[in-house]
Amino acid sequence: MLTALFPWLLTIAATPPTYVLQGQLPDVPAGTTIYLTHYQNGWHTLDSATVDATGRCEMRGQLAAPILAALKIAGQKQIFQLPLHPGDELTYTVVTGKKGYAKFTAQGSVGVTQWQQFQLEILPQILGVAQLPAQHQGLRELRALVRHTPDDFLAAHLTKSYLSRQASQQAFVDSMTTVLARRQPALAETQDLSARTRTAVLTEKGGDQAPDFTLPTAAGPPFTLSSLRGKYVLVDFWASWCGPCRAANPRLRTLYQQYQAKGLEIVSVSVDADGGKWRKAVGQDQLPWTQVSDLKGWDSPAAQLYGVLAVPTTVLIAPDGLILSRNLRGEALEKRVSKLLP
Repeated sequence: MLTALFPWLLTIAATPPTYVLQGQLPDVPAGTTIYLTHYQNGWHTLDSATVDATGRCEMRGQLAAPILAALKIAGQKQIFQLPLHPGDELTYTVVTGKKGYAKFTAQGSVGVTQWQQFQLEILPQILGVAQLPAQHQGLRELRALVRHTPDDFLAAHLTKSYLSRQASQQAFVDSMTTVLARRQPALAETQDLSARTRTAVLTEKGGDQAPDFTLPTAAGPPFTLSSLRGKYVLVDFWASWCGPCRAANPRLRTLYQQYQAKGLEIVSVSVDADGGKWRKAVGQDQLPWTQVSDLKGWDSPAAQLYGVLAVPTTVLIAPDGLILSRNLRGEALEKRVSKLLP
């Protein structure tokens, strides 16, 4: 009734709340531009403002949904991340520290406080280790943070970006995905988690057609998975920085040498983002089979097609293109191949 009498109320209701970011940057010269950016299949600049003579900088704008925002100072490589919701009013401080690196602190929401807690106390415990045991101290603390935070966006982001990469956390990830899908189905992070979980379940049971993909090879020319139809194919999702992946490569090399002439092919799909490191690892590990990557990291469409939440992940495909099994490694994989190709 009110909207019929006052149609402008619809416009107000449809306008996303305004966020406010107030910064104090005493060490940054006046006139320096500060950029508010966001990563979603590439970096995008959402807003910018300049530092005034007192070292202050303010941005205001609309957001349709929460994001993990990143603040970048023009001319500097360092970025400062924080969760940003529609309507948030946040303050932050940047103070230059030793060797040119700056200390960043922010206030104004529970999500921001807990994000900084994660970065200072939990991330250093898990950073740089591809796979950790389920009861690792850092993972226990991260699970507790995700389980109890009132910020569903933060819970979804931490689950997707950190816990889902750990094979030992799959049961917890599945549980949180169910909770988040019920509470926050519209969040992009929730939808991505749900989609990958559904895909993982489908390929786990086998019997379904293997999704096809085309990716650049390490040598350059594109490769299409379906070009290997008629052979048994092991699709191996890995990364140069993944310790367990690298440790498994010698055994995979032996398997390939033994069964390649009998009809086995291996396709390694890297979730690397650094092409130099990827190619260097291929050379160091002496991997003679097909190596492909689009260098999009975890955003690789091929990884999403197969619901890859952690590496290493393997998918064994029959000559007719149907999935036989998922996540066979080591002795279990060798026994399965020996039965298929005696």
